[in-house]
Amino acid sequence: MINLKKSVFIPKISLFFLLSLTLFSAPLKIGVGSEFNAELVNFIMEQDETLDIELVRYENDKNLNRDLLNEKIDVNIFQTLDYLNSYNDLNNTSISSIGETYGELMGLYSKKHNSIKSMPIGAVVAVPCDPSNKKRALIFLEKMGLIKLDYGKKITIEGIFSNPFKIEIVGVESSTLPRFLEVADYVILTGGTAFSVGYTPQTDSLFLESFNKKYINVIVSRKKMIKNKKIIEFSELAKSKETKLFILEKYGNNISFF
Repeated sequence: MINLKKSVFIPKISLFFLLSLTLFSAPLKIGVGSEFNAELVNFIMEQDETLDIELVRYENDKNLNRDLLNEKIDVNIFQTLDYLNSYNDLNNTSISSIGETYGELMGLYSKKHNSIKSMPIGAVVAVPCDPSNKKRALIFLEKMGLIKLDYGKKITIEGIFSNPFKIEIVGVESSTLPRFLEVADYVILTGGTAFSVGYTPQTDSLFLESFNKKYINVIVSRKKMIKNKKIIEFSELAKSKETKLFILEKYGNNISFF
């Protein structure tokens, strides 16, 4: 007599085995939206050629978290921990940080003015529009002495209680901020965006924020993948002494490690 239970059970084991084998053999897809992070991933790939990585390049950072959640990529590098927490809160998602990489500096740039001392009344200042970087930009403007924020309220443009220069603050998608250098009086750019348009933050910015561990960039993935062996190995290589030296040689003190 044929044992029906066994005849059904064997194909299930085979299917599970094949699926596991496929997942294990698939390359780790890492999404980046800047030349800076593409260079970083390429360097890590050179450190360990046995680590099966596929670099997936985007024009900008806008869709990196969306595609991570949709499983089009497995990892992305572009955001600070503060940005990640803000994104998860806003979208009710659970993207997880796997490890830290480097810190970039936010800076104030202008093609119309040589300093903030010459700032005209009613100057237009373009800032990133996402909640995390907009809040960071407002705190940065306060550090410059241009506005005062009410910390008893949520840090927003509407929460500014002192604006002696009557600055008009305009929130803009980060990927399009460089274009506003042609029309706005001043533009606030993150380090990665500044690099992408040929600026060196330490020498080209009119004002530069101080290093803050809160704004260090992180490697992220879906929560269910944080113990994936390839991701852990990639994260370790991203923090290696060799990787840090590579970044410092290329970008000097425009980048910080904590």
